[in-house]
This record gives sequence, C-alpha cells and structure tokens, in this order.
Amino acid sequence: MNDQAPVYQGKLRPAQYHGSIYDVVPARQGFLKKAGEWNQEEITASGRRITVILNGTTIVDANLDSVKDPQVLKKHPGLARSQGHIGFLGHDTRVEFRNIRLRELP
Repeated sequence: MNDQAPVYQGKLRPAQYHGSIYDVVPARQGFLKKAGEWNQEEITASGRRITVILNGTTIVDANLDSVKDPQVLKKHPGLARSQGHIGFLGHDTRVEFRNIRLRELP
C-alpha cells in the first residue's frame, strides 16, 4: 500500500500514514518509494522508545511515556502495557511483505 496514492488524500489523519504509531504518533512523510517498489523498514521497540527507519531515514523516534493526551490514552489503553504485538496493516488494500526478521533485544 502506498498511502500517498490519490485515493487516500484527505482521508487519513497525520498519525495514520505509513510508519506511524497508528493514531498516536505521526511519522514523517515523503520517504516511501513509488507503488510497486519495495521499501526497507526497520522498527525498534526498546522499552518505551519506538524508532522507525524507512529507506534509511528515521521517520519516528518516540517515547511512549511522552504521550499525555487523555483522549489518545483513553482510545489506546494498550499504550500503558509493557508488552504487546506487532501488527502490519493496510487501509483495506493488499499489502505484501518479504524478509521479515524479528529478534528480541537484550
């Protein structure tokens, strides 16, 4: 999915674009490759710090403890958890992945 496609323009909030901590922390935009080309992404969750690097550019560097908005915390109670799941999601479109590797940090 390329959220820069015209079908998504004006329909997504800033924290819903590629690489964002969905609906919580917006990612920097403008670093996705064209639709049909593979992107390279590295996501690191080290304690409460989440870093997302897309095609060599850091698009998210956030500490979840800095999220203080009561509405966001109410909508996303999982932010208080110390463990969770990784989700790879799209906006009702086909999404493909390859070469996924997970490792636990020391």
